[in-house]
Amino acid sequence: MRMKKIIPRTRREVAEGLSGAHALLVRAGYIRQVTAGVFVLTHLGWRVLRKIEAIIFAEMEHDDVLNIQMPIIQPAELWEQTGRWDKYVRSGTMFQTTSSSGQRYGLAPTAEEVVTWLAASEVSSWRDLDEDGLHFHQIGWKYRDETRPHGGLLRGREFNMSDAYSFDVDEEGMRRSFDMYRAMYWRIFAKVGLHRLISVQADSGAIGGSGSAEFMALSDVGEDVLLTCDSCDYGANVERATSRWPRQGYDADRRTRRNEHTPGTKTVEELEALFGEDGVTARHMVKTIILTCNAETDPFEVAVCIRGDLEINLVKVRNALNVDSVVAAAASVVIAATGAEVGFAGPLGLENVRRILFDKSVEDMVNFLCGLNRTDYHALDVNFGTEDLPLPSEFRDLHTAVEGHGCPNCNKGHLHESHGVEVGHIFQLGTIYSEPMGATYTDANGKDQVIWMGCYGIGVTRLLQAVVDQNRDDAGICWPASVAPFHVHIVPINTGDSNQACGAASGTLRRRLRLPGPVRPGPELHRR
Repeated sequence: MRMKKIIPRTRREVAEGLSGAHALLVRAGYIRQVTAGVFVLTHLGWRVLRKIEAIIFAEMEHDDVLNIQMPIIQPAELWEQTGRWDKYVRSGTMFQTTSSSGQRYGLAPTAEEVVTWLAASEVSSWRDLDEDGLHFHQIGWKYRDETRPHGGLLRGREFNMSDAYSFDVDEEGMRRSFDMYRAMYWRIFAKVGLHRLISVQADSGAIGGSGSAEFMALSDVGEDVLLTCDSCDYGANVERATSRWPRQGYDADRRTRRNEHTPGTKTVEELEALFGEDGVTARHMVKTIILTCNAETDPFEVAVCIRGDLEINLVKVRNALNVDSVVAAAASVVIAATGAEVGFAGPLGLENVRRILFDKSVEDMVNFLCGLNRTDYHALDVNFGTEDLPLPSEFRDLHTAVEGHGCPNCNKGHLHESHGVEVGHIFQLGTIYSEPMGATYTDANGKDQVIWMGCYGIGVTRLLQAVVDQNRDDAGICWPASVAPFHVHIVPINTGDSNQACGAASGTLRRRLRLPGPVRPGPELHRR
């Protein structure tokens, strides 16, 4: 292909605020933005995408995964069987439409329901699954109504995804499939040219399941915060990470509670300044945060109590309560729940919330400070197991792990923070889709059993940008040969007779590369 035929042309300047890889893809003419979160992949971008897809398809077939194609438009009835239709509608994630006959459809943000329907329709016996399970895979376009699309191809409203799904006879088979895809994904990411990649524990989010792992391409502009141990292989997304927080020694003797007038003193820092002479630090405080939870029913409020120097992890709270979302309560809601202005909430006599959750960090605290649910007042020397504050029935891991905290895995290392772009995510789904959708098989004894599932995703378009992010220098993009749009760029010096010049240049190339036949423009030709 002649370079002069390729449109669009390169650009010297791009809009302000674009990250390095995003800006390079625009400047080099690989993508063009139509509207927020929606892009055209130009001819060059399309060639790179197809090469990435080819690597993925080949690896899937190498492990006996069946490549299929599932529909983008999916009927609401399938999603209602798993209860996810209303959840996605409430979150505003799914694009919806209604046919002329009144049937509701969603533009696929994911494909668990459709592929489970397929398995339920086609699998009848354990022989259909055998010891290796049954595996389906597709690469297709997905749609999510992102409230704030940004980062170029990293977070858009339309994106290309590789989705694989495993179906096994039991939990052990599901775990084997999970390990198979984990190994396959390492091969895929190596072949496309990612050289700084880690796998971390992750929150399963709207997909669900008992456990999941993310593949993160390390990047200074990555939107995901990762925590890894400097002494072992522990790693987790900050949404999922736990840690050993700095311990604090407390007095053995319990003192009698006293109430103190603290006018206008609301924050941990202000309280430290006020009671610093008494040795009261953030680690001697229990702060109480009022949160509003949104679920299938009406919103409700909960209180979370945590040590003063730690922060609440809202994802962990959401999972603990099994709700759609958790946000900080509005000031008016806090006043209604506590009877006091914001900054004076505490666990003592707090009754106008549905639940009070206690982080594990407060479990061993003695003689602590907390809010009194009374404006301009705090209580000091508060203790659990008293008439005022009974011992909680349980303490949960609800804090946000941060850099410098101790590793929860090896108990000797410390956590290090880095940033990454999520390029793959694998899930152990169990039976959360197969059971409500009736995906079963008859075992060797003639009994019906529920199929165990896993799902495995790669963001193909975001992978394209992640490859650029890790393969560039001051001069521009340095494409790995495996995904480069062309392999060779021939530049004739004397273009007076273009046909003669091109013929001479291709002949020289053929001799240099020891090729048997003439060099022709085509997909086998690369330059960076």
